Amino acid sequence: MSVNPTSRVPRSAVIVIDLANDFVHAGGTIADAGGPAYQQRAKGIIPKLAKLLAGARDNDILVVYTTDAHTPADDELRKWPPHAMAGTPQASIVAELAPHPGDVVLPKRTYSPFVSTEIDRILRERGITRLYITGLHTDCCARHTSGDAFQRGYDLVWVTDALDAFTEDAHRSGLEYFKAWYATDEKAQFKTVDQLLKEWQRERAPVPA
Repeated sequence: MSVNPTSRVPRSAVIVIDLANDFVHAGGTIADAGGPAYQQRAKGIIPKLAKLLAGARDNDILVVYTTDAHTPADDELRKWPPHAMAGTPQASIVAELAPHPGDVVLPKRTYSPFVSTEIDRILRERGITRLYITGLHTDCCARHTSGDAFQRGYDLVWVTDALDAFTEDAHRSGLEYFKAWYATDEKAQFKTVDQLLKEWQRERAPVPA
């Protein structure tokens, strides 16, 4: 039987939110505000994310890093102390998840990259319709990013073990918010890293002609 090698994977991107040093390691404004327990939570998603991003690249899924890089004039700093300031090591993506050639890196200046970057244009130029949401924090920047993406018509999938927040309760409340306001098919839209890797492998299998 002949096969059609065409992939069944929708044009997709993994969105990696705020995996900057400031959000993860001791000495960062956000990391120190969360304390050691939070820092362990933030570090805990890095191996999962590394595994997911490797699988994404193997499956021609775009990886998009969108990370705070603030200026003193940013409105967000009326609410929060200076953090992840542009041009400093604290705004750099953590070394374990360093971007690869072909990845997209978009420094952002507020919670959602759809406000302060060219992410929508970049995604649409590539024909991307599905976004896998990962990173920090489930109940803040991931929430605002999800809302903006939903209202622009993107198909959203939340990678539950590649997202986290200051506390388990905050993480869970963020996931519940997504279910209440954005999800249309919970079973399809809330996945773990391992579930997605298996799914991508199936979707990449040759299609019978």
